[in-house]
Amino acid sequence: MRYLVLLFIVLVIFTTTFAAEYTVPRAAYSVYAEDLDLDGDKDIVVGHLYNSSTNWTGITTLENINAEFSNIDSFYLNGQHRDLCIEKIDNNNDFDLITQYYNGTNSQIGILFDFYYNQSNLTAYNISDYADDITNGDIDNDNDIDIIVASNNGQFWSVLYNNGTGQFSSPEYHYVDYHPSGIACGDLNNDGRDDVVVCGLKLEVYLSYPGSFQYILVVDELFYMCNVKIADIDSDGDNDIIAADWGIPGSPKRVLVYSNDGNCNFDLTYSKWIDEAMAEIFISDLNNDIFPDIIYNVSYSYPNSVYEKTHTYILYNNGNNTLQDPVNYQTYLGNSEYITSFKSFAADVDNNSWNDIITVNYSYNESSIHILYNDSTGNFIEEPQVGISGECIMDNEKCIMCNYPNPFNISTAIKFSIKEPGFVELKIYDIKGRLIKLLINQKLKGGEHNVIWNGKDGNNKCCSSGIYLMNLKLNGKSRKTSKVILLK
Repeated sequence: MRYLVLLFIVLVIFTTTFAAEYTVPRAAYSVYAEDLDLDGDKDIVVGHLYNSSTNWTGITTLENINAEFSNIDSFYLNGQHRDLCIEKIDNNNDFDLITQYYNGTNSQIGILFDFYYNQSNLTAYNISDYADDITNGDIDNDNDIDIIVASNNGQFWSVLYNNGTGQFSSPEYHYVDYHPSGIACGDLNNDGRDDVVVCGLKLEVYLSYPGSFQYILVVDELFYMCNVKIADIDSDGDNDIIAADWGIPGSPKRVLVYSNDGNCNFDLTYSKWIDEAMAEIFISDLNNDIFPDIIYNVSYSYPNSVYEKTHTYILYNNGNNTLQDPVNYQTYLGNSEYITSFKSFAADVDNNSWNDIITVNYSYNESSIHILYNDSTGNFIEEPQVGISGECIMDNEKCIMCNYPNPFNISTAIKFSIKEPGFVELKIYDIKGRLIKLLINQKLKGGEHNVIWNGKDGNNKCCSSGIYLMNLKLNGKSRKTSKVILLK
């Protein structure tokens, strides 16, 4: 058998309701995408809640073959999988799964190492109460993935530190005086250490320093902030805080942006009222304009009908600290009264260099995932865009420099053209204008040229995720400056 099972395998019949929808076992709740089999495309992983009618809960894997998903493998894993992360957390090249786990007595954080090939390689760590939200980051700046969780009932957030081999410390608890409903992890002060943001009736920041955290209260006495994310929403080089405010029942909801001034002073710079009842938000640049956009999900019932419909909404970023009005895409229309959609995940699943949207539609009776494929303009359709790469094509009259892919993860190929021989300088700068890497500094012939940037600086150290500028000079005069995005 290709896969070993932890307890038993649930066989799932692969059903397509239309081009972008795939059925999965009941009670699907969380979703993630990663290249599990290392074949160059993103596979999809779905986490399921416990289903009392079937006594089943577990993980579903959908394999990506040319942007069509098949070979669904669902295996039992005891726990309420409201959240999951997929990372390489030990010393090999295979992806590991982090999610909630229950051993029959204790709430735990479960790690399945190399889970695409072996679902029996489970390690679990006791935690004093159920972990509602799970995220990850490098809290101690040792280049290893740590696990960060929040417990609503337990009123704490905690860190499990990775020792570098995939073995983790006991949870380090940080108790709060409210019930946290969301947690996020990212570098807020540009010191290389990931920091923590926790939300609920408060919005709190915990800046990571060696041996301690610096506490910052951003806002107190909120109605109810239900979800939080960290992203550079204004693309100024500093990560900001984006949150969803649930408000009071029956009231409109809000998207809130707390901008970072570069010194970890966070001010509410933008607030947008939303009629729909968003619970989870996801941040991703969907139109490749370097400004992250916001995705959220909503479910409706047709009046006097058993039919249920769910929608994915996009708030496109205007780039001037404002967001456009929601753009609505329907992501489920079925015959269940109980379908709801809580979460989406954005990833390029058809390899055209534009992020697509994967939405999980939840029900105790039937569940599905729905994929909206990016058509390379930031609009979404039902058909995968395989073969539409978006690769830059050199045109001496229109473009003397471009790079592909952009955004990139490991390396990007920079193409440029000069009409006559000359002395060429090609440099990479960060968003604050600091020199990162000198790529070319020599005389070249006229015509097209290529160079690879591997995402490292002049000291051969890996650069962090972010926006960089590539500047081309010919005979001492600047000819072209373009933005390049490094995503890890």
